[in-house]
Amino acid sequence: MSEIKNYVNSKKNIIILYIIMFSSCITLIIINYTTIRILSASRAYVNGESSYSKGQNKASRHLISYLYTENDKHWKLFEEELKIPLGDQVARVALSKNLDEDIAKRGFRAGKNKEEDLDDMIWIFKNFNSVPFLKKAIHKWENADELVNRLLKKGIEIHKKIQTTKLDEQTKNKITSEINILCDNLDNSADNFSNIVGDGSREIKNHLIVLNIFFISLIISSVSFYYVITLKKIIASEKDVNKTKEQLQDIIEDLEKTKMELSTEIIQHKKLIGTISHDIKSPMKYLAMTSKYIYEESINYDDQKFKKNAKSVYSSTLQLFNFIDSLLTYSKIFIEGKSSENSAYYLRKLVQTKCNLFNEIAKASNNILINEIDKNVVTKINQDILSVILHNIIDNAIKNTENGVIKIYSLIKNKKLYLVVEDTGKGFTKEDLIYYKQLSNEQSTEKLILRNSGMGLPMIIELIHILHGNLKISSEISKGSKFEIITDLN
Repeated sequence: MSEIKNYVNSKKNIIILYIIMFSSCITLIIINYTTIRILSASRAYVNGESSYSKGQNKASRHLISYLYTENDKHWKLFEEELKIPLGDQVARVALSKNLDEDIAKRGFRAGKNKEEDLDDMIWIFKNFNSVPFLKKAIHKWENADELVNRLLKKGIEIHKKIQTTKLDEQTKNKITSEINILCDNLDNSADNFSNIVGDGSREIKNHLIVLNIFFISLIISSVSFYYVITLKKIIASEKDVNKTKEQLQDIIEDLEKTKMELSTEIIQHKKLIGTISHDIKSPMKYLAMTSKYIYEESINYDDQKFKKNAKSVYSSTLQLFNFIDSLLTYSKIFIEGKSSENSAYYLRKLVQTKCNLFNEIAKASNNILINEIDKNVVTKINQDILSVILHNIIDNAIKNTENGVIKIYSLIKNKKLYLVVEDTGKGFTKEDLIYYKQLSNEQSTEKLILRNSGMGLPMIIELIHILHGNLKISSEISKGSKFEIITDLN
């Protein structure tokens, strides 16, 4: 009964982890979508304010020119330029009074806002107009519109006076002074609007970055917890196998039956690992793409904290995606079989695929990845197995190297392939090298996993044993490390 209860509890834990990971991924997608729209809308409003200011400044200049020259050309230009801030005013009034969106769009078009930005501008106004910073910005916008209306009224008065009477120089100077005061007030309102929108959008982005970090941490924790549970189950299963073998040594028939059942269970565990990894990989790929977009967008802003957080989110997401991709390939090897028929392929192409995968992570530590594999080297080594081995060795080299170089090259001696990954990193201590060489010489890969909590090196050694190859490790402190994979060329 206790075993059944433990099994049910284990299933419940897995379902809870599924729910947490799925909910976190969906929430992250929504948060990042909102972040992108806020960035886009904020940029559009700042650009719109620039057009608004240019329009009223040009209109004021033409009005003053009309005042002194009485040339109707300047009056028409005044009316034309003033249509820009008046158009934005129409959009603001329409949105404030919940009128048809087409009215607001016509107003924004008259204000020379870009067509592709209109939906985002309307969206942020409707959904965030009660947020303090946007509410304050809209109030500044209203003040600016009142000043524009006063400028229009002043222009109409000037036009009527010019049509009916001759203005003296004193009157013209007085009117010019009034127009300049209006322009100064408009400039102040426009500057305040831009500053408020910029500060508010940065504040929202910072909150969204914190949420990104929280949910990514939650996903990483859930994945780690799941694999710990799975590993414990596998270890527990293997212990049960040993115990069962001791109890049933004299009963061959029962022993074979038990071995078949346990073998089936282990296969199911490995298939489960492959299935879970695959289900996580797709949303993580989208998350990595979204994080990259946010990081690239952050370059356009002066907020260093935001840039740093965006870079951290992108780097962490990309590393997690690469980790899951490696586990998926590792699981696939055991599900589909270790010694399947392999076709010939170019080694340089496989290595370049891995270099492309790690380029962004290497750049984050100011490292350079160099592929020196000869383009003519062809091999039939199991491509999936070699891919996982390379993935883990390159990942280890990048983690232990900063401001350095990681080179991948190959040698062929006596029909043996020597595939080398060499870095200029911090290197390993003598104690570490002794331990790694002991692991490399150990024939039982099951013992390796039990002796070392990490999966990287035991996984590499296990896969090299499958290829009937060897791993040679050399290193010096502060000078770097060299991993040599030695196996048959074909």
